[in-house]
Amino acid sequence: MITNDDSAILQEATEEWTKEMVKYVEKHKDNMTARNILETRTIGADVEIDVVTNYDRTGPGAQIVAKGTPPDKAGTKTSTDQFNIYQIATGFNVNAKDLKKDPKIKNRQVDICMRDIHRAEDRFALFGDDKLGVMGIVDAAQANENGKITSSTNAGAWTGETGTDIYDDINTALGYMDAEFEPAYLIGSRTALQNLNRMNSERVPYYKEISGLFGKKNENDKSWMWTTDQLKDTDKVYLIPKDMMAGEYVISENPRIVNYNMQPGENYPIEIVSWSAPEIHDPNGFVEIDIS
Repeated sequence: MITNDDSAILQEATEEWTKEMVKYVEKHKDNMTARNILETRTIGADVEIDVVTNYDRTGPGAQIVAKGTPPDKAGTKTSTDQFNIYQIATGFNVNAKDLKKDPKIKNRQVDICMRDIHRAEDRFALFGDDKLGVMGIVDAAQANENGKITSSTNAGAWTGETGTDIYDDINTALGYMDAEFEPAYLIGSRTALQNLNRMNSERVPYYKEISGLFGKKNENDKSWMWTTDQLKDTDKVYLIPKDMMAGEYVISENPRIVNYNMQPGENYPIEIVSWSAPEIHDPNGFVEIDIS
């Protein structure tokens, strides 16, 4: 059990580690893939199942009618989708002896745990989870009913010289994205996206001519290129929108610390726990491009 003295020390340590978690987020928030490339939405900490209501228009819409003629009425019909929210957690032990020392000696452990949680979030957003039946961005792109760019339909391998046309591949992929959405990011491994720094036949880096496809007025704006080390396949990149109607990353609880009574070996288990999940609403918003 936790003694009164240990309880006070553990509380003090928890406060120190919580501050370290806040510092971690402030430092690394711009590099968190799941929380940047998808729209994020926060729900209550008490929510285990997120119910999303879909609205579809019914009726003929607006009409051109003669004076005095009432238009046919428009309406809506609704349907709901349910998404489970999942726990993402990790942790470490603090020995009773260490507990009496400066809690900052465990700050590095807290940093590692935060990295692990956000890596897990990124993997969850990208790949979902087959066992849980959760669809991720890669699954969505492969399920896109409009199609995808394959190794036999692309304009040459992006690493090649003859016949390569990276602009054409991305422009063609835009045609496979549902017209309701606008492209926000091209995501891939560093190796894959480095190909955009290569030069076309006019000795202009590909990214400069492609930036306009992502609505960038400055050709040197590379903010649409998102590199993630979670995508190990260097032969695939993904064109995605940032639109809540296409997909979201839903957060019920941000990482927080949970501590427990003393366990054998005079160890106090410390867990860092969060609750979140990706929600793909329209797979036709995501497009896979094979660059091999």
